[in-house]
Amino acid sequence: MYDELRADGIDVRVVQNATKSLVDDAATTRDVVDAVDGPVVLVGHSYGGAVITEAGNHEKVAALVYIAAFAPDQGESVNTLLGGFPQDGPQPPILPPVNGYLFLDRAKFHESFAADTSPEDAAFQADSQVPWGLDALGDVVTEAAWRSKPSWYLHVGDDRMIPPVVQTSMAERIGATVVETPGSHSIFVSQPKVVADLIRNAVTAVTE
Repeated sequence: MYDELRADGIDVRVVQNATKSLVDDAATTRDVVDAVDGPVVLVGHSYGGAVITEAGNHEKVAALVYIAAFAPDQGESVNTLLGGFPQDGPQPPILPPVNGYLFLDRAKFHESFAADTSPEDAAFQADSQVPWGLDALGDVVTEAAWRSKPSWYLHVGDDRMIPPVVQTSMAERIGATVVETPGSHSIFVSQPKVVADLIRNAVTAVTE
């Protein structure tokens, strides 16, 4: 995605969130936005959707792009949205917390997170997981940026981490422009061009 967007002359910054807490990750994202000249399109995948929802109220942020992502409202957390998942469908293989952090079960990672990537790519992703702090799931959004900023949503039809029906509900609630594609939760690895094309559309819409 980085290469695709840079080739079009789009200035790309990759925020390295510690995923210890939503509060800290939103602050880190705002710091990166501070350093960018001109309008910013924030992109978030999965938990990153909560981060851009919280950080997106920054005055430089012109739009939000959700990639198979959580889109909480004010007073909601990722935990709130997880609690609304259908109980008769696939559940994210989140292991019990250890020292305040969560991981996905490596044995179930390929099937649940990255089913449309190679076994080698899925294994790398499983082995390079960043510890997910309990506060990252539990911190609530103080002000949902999607209420005042235009949003785009990539709806991933074969996702086994965030059920497609939940993605549809969130995308409709935030009034997003929706693009649908088959694929796994790891859509940014399996189909980077599809993701980059959606980001381009958002950038074009807010800069022309």
